[in-house]
Parts: sequence; C-alpha cells; structure tokens
Amino acid sequence: MKYKRPRFTNDEIERANNISLLNYAEKQDLNLKEVSPNSYHIKGYGGLYINPEDNTWYWFSKKKGGGPIQLVMFMAGKTWVDAMKELLEDNINNNIIKPSTYTNNNQKVTKDFILPEKNNTYKHMIAYLIKTRKIDKEIVYGMIKDEKLYEDKNKNCVFVGYDKENNPKYANRRGTNTNKVFKGEIKNSDKSYPFYFGKGGDTVYVFESPIDALSHATIYKLKGLDWKNQYRLSLGGLSEKGLDRFLGENTEIKNITFCLDNDEPGIEANRKLIQKYKGKRYKTNTYNIVEKDINNELIKFKKRLSRKYEQEMEM
Repeated sequence: MKYKRPRFTNDEIERANNISLLNYAEKQDLNLKEVSPNSYHIKGYGGLYINPEDNTWYWFSKKKGGGPIQLVMFMAGKTWVDAMKELLEDNINNNIIKPSTYTNNNQKVTKDFILPEKNNTYKHMIAYLIKTRKIDKEIVYGMIKDEKLYEDKNKNCVFVGYDKENNPKYANRRGTNTNKVFKGEIKNSDKSYPFYFGKGGDTVYVFESPIDALSHATIYKLKGLDWKNQYRLSLGGLSEKGLDRFLGENTEIKNITFCLDNDEPGIEANRKLIQKYKGKRYKTNTYNIVEKDINNELIKFKKRLSRKYEQEMEM
C-alpha cells in the first residue's frame, strides 16, 4: 500500500507555529540562559538563541533560523511532517500555546498592533536590499514611497501590510546585518493582511517572504518585462490566510503562480496550495526554482548578466 503523507489544516499549522519556543526548550530540559529580555541562549548548541517576543530562533554555527517547526526539524533531525506531529501532540497534551496569542480555551485573542518606530535614516535598509540582496533601486524606492517599506530604530527592514482602508495590520521585519540573521513578525500582526504590491491584472505571484517578491519583480525588470502589471504577495511564511483575503477582495484574479522556497516545507506547501485552489476558477502554476529561493535566483541571474557584459566589452 502506498504511504500517504499526512495533511494538516491551516489551523494546525498556525498552532504549531505559535507554540512557545521557550516553553518547548524548557520541556526538552535544554540548558537555557537569559542574556537579555528578548534573548535566551541554549548552551551546548554552538550559538543557538531564542527570541521569545517574536517566537523565533537562530543557530549561528549552522546559519539557520526560523520558528517552532524548523527548530524541531533541525534539532531532532525530523521531517516537516514529523515535526508538525510532535508539536501538535505537545499542544494537545501540555498546553504550551503562546499565551499572548491564545486563551486557555484556544480562542484567538485580538491585541493592539503597533508598528515599530521609524529610524531617522534608511541607509542601512537601502544598502542591504540593493547591494546585498540585489533588488532594483526603483522597486525599493517605490515601496518606500507607498509606505510599504521602511527602516526601524534597530536598522531592520519593515515590510507592511494594510487593510482596504489603508490601516496597517501586519508587518514583517528583516535584519540588515549580514553576519547575524534576524527576521520575524511584529507582535499581534494579522497574517490575513499580507504585504503585496502591483497595479492590477488577473495574475498574482505568491511568495514566502517580501524579499522574494521584490526579487521576482527585479528579475522581470532585468528581462525587460512589465513588472508592474501583476500582483506579488508574501504569505509571511506558509500560511494562506493572506492569500484567501486577497483573492476575496480582488475577484479579477484568474491565475495564481506559487513561487515558494525550494526546500521540504516549501515543496509540501506548494503541493497543498495547488490542490486547494486548483479548479476553483483559478489556473494554478508552480514557478520553477533551481536555487533555494527567488532571491538566490536573482543573485545568480545578475552574476550571469555581469559576466555576459564583461565578455561583450572584451570583444
């Protein structure tokens, strides 16, 4: 009999991602040391730190980071499916859901959402996105002008999602220090209001992160294509809440192309999302990614263009 991989509901994935990393680490009897109010060091793992406020972690020796699902995958050597099963079992038996997100009866709580304070300069963010991530300058400045992007006091890039009345409801941060990866959502962000951009059309490209969405637009521009006449949307991970609301509010959409990361979680989510939306009046496609993600594709693409230019200059 052919083995079928378990499928998880959106609610189950959200619950797994909201399990407290700090409580999970304590349950595993890991040696925790508080180094600041928002940072705990797990001794014996080569620079593994947990940020309880954002419920994220980063492992410096392995240059890996993420949320609860990824932590179980890397620490226990589990697949994405097995990590999900372990976290959901912990949720049922030990009630270690983040208290700031759920009440004791597992009902979602609405909290105030506050954007982080803007920095008095955007130079760190601009240098990171344009020089390091190779995103087009016009595209970056367009996001700033539309107030979808800014730099906070901690020199992080902040990508903002709005409701129909142009009220900010969601924000995703990405650090600009290339030697210390930091990323996470602002507390009390609502994933159903995603970061997206575009000026109409009947197509939406779907990504895990805002940087990948901007990278894809840059590739379009470098190829001489019109990058403004499609929507590009970031799920802020792998939750489809933002896509569901977007599709409900933009009924002209006919084509959905999923551009998720080329790793096990991304491949699994792509399969699930294709099945969910296929035949519902949408034509669904998968963007073929050779590298790990779209931004890596962009960096490799620009290197090829640079070599081609150098060769032409030598002729």
